[in-house]
Amino acid sequence: MDTQPLEKQTLRILFLASDPDNLTRLHLGKELQAVRNKLAGNINFEIKDNQATKPNDVMNEIMNYKPHIVHFSGHGQNSGELCFEDENGNSKVIPPEALASLFSLATDYVKCVIVNTCYAEKQAKSIAQFIPVVIGTKKEISDDAAINFSTGFYTALSPDLSQNSLIKAFELGKIAIQFDGNPEEVLTPVLLLGSPEVRFASEVDLAFSTVINPKGNAVNTLIRGLTLTGQKMQLPLPVINKIIDDKIWRLTSYNENILEYESHLKEILRDEFPLSESSLFALNQLQNGLGLSNQDAEIVRNKIANDPKLDSAYSWYDRGYGQYQLGNHDRAIEYYTKAIERNPEYSGALAARGLCYSKKNDFLKAIEDYDTAIKLNKNWEVYYTLSLSYFDRGLAYFSIIPQTEETVTNAKNDWSSSIDLNPNDPNAFLNRGLAYQFLRRFNEAIHDFKKSLEIGQKTDKEKARIVTSIVRCYSELGDEKAIKEWTENGLKYLGKAPAEPEAGLSENLN
Repeated sequence: MDTQPLEKQTLRILFLASDPDNLTRLHLGKELQAVRNKLAGNINFEIKDNQATKPNDVMNEIMNYKPHIVHFSGHGQNSGELCFEDENGNSKVIPPEALASLFSLATDYVKCVIVNTCYAEKQAKSIAQFIPVVIGTKKEISDDAAINFSTGFYTALSPDLSQNSLIKAFELGKIAIQFDGNPEEVLTPVLLLGSPEVRFASEVDLAFSTVINPKGNAVNTLIRGLTLTGQKMQLPLPVINKIIDDKIWRLTSYNENILEYESHLKEILRDEFPLSESSLFALNQLQNGLGLSNQDAEIVRNKIANDPKLDSAYSWYDRGYGQYQLGNHDRAIEYYTKAIERNPEYSGALAARGLCYSKKNDFLKAIEDYDTAIKLNKNWEVYYTLSLSYFDRGLAYFSIIPQTEETVTNAKNDWSSSIDLNPNDPNAFLNRGLAYQFLRRFNEAIHDFKKSLEIGQKTDKEKARIVTSIVRCYSELGDEKAIKEWTENGLKYLGKAPAEPEAGLSENLN
């Protein structure tokens, strides 16, 4: 929904032409060109045309383009039906009541309909039930008269699309027919005004076109003025109030829907950019569900697309994190790389990319990123800190196959650094204990395993697995008393027997 007054908008004219092969040929291209020539260079108007219009095209074009003026050009039957084309290019009619029903769904934006065909008065009367100004024809109209009318009409057309300006444009269209020497056809075009209720609803639409938030004293004044206008049109006060209240409700709901669309778009852009086909499809479904026009959805997309924050290092980090959570590690690496390109000293992004490389078992690349992140020690994230980077680099070293004394020692040193920075991390103690166990430094391993049990919140099964590692360390040391004591602890945690698997690495969750 446009929030600018009509005179400040680009007004959309939809020109629908149809010249079926099995009917007398017309010069519809000349009429369209004449209209384009008159409006050339006028920034207030834009024209979209369909010169071989099929019945379904009418519905699609009006609902998607949301024009302010709809101009039909072509053939009409004396029964009032308009002729369009079927798939083979032959005539196919739309009954007047069917076309009128379509315009009942377009009252928010269509302000004028021109049916510049023969015998269009019956169709115009049907449409005038819903549209404030409709122009038709009483009888047959020649090509020249139709072209001259359109030329005169668009010469006088004012961008405010008020009823007075549309009536003035209609009169100039008739004068243009006379000027071309066709006085006998000057009475062929007819202008029909909608009912007072339809015309008042249109006035309300125009009046509220500048209102974004329908509250406050200025809106109260506007409502008072519209109420007086409705009374001059001899409308009952309950009808006036209902039309105004409905407009305020629709405006409020529509603005809320725009904000919801914008919120969802921002959330998707936190995960990916540019948008994938599946995301575009999801947004299109949301747009349809919220009832937003293509123009308003495009305005929201353009506003967000022009936000410099969209291409910032932090935005790319957020997208990388979103893809990591989805398990899309390659896409996460791509996005983290963009974040690093925009800020080469972004330790948080480097460490996060390192974690993705670890997930792909590319531990050497992971370690390289962790090295750079730790060396820089700048621009960490809530999800990624220096302590966490040491922890995850330790995991990468420990995961290299085959394990060697060098790689496990590096892992142990990293977990010691992580503990120095975060002495209450039970997982760092557990993993350092595993490293000590591999290095056969059993007393130090036992110390760390016990510390992990002391400070960690773990399930009984997890506790039993740590106890199993403690028992094995005591077995290596030959301490039978401690073996018995800790075996009993394991039985207590398990309820029957010590756990068989070795204690596993506790992976950092971020």
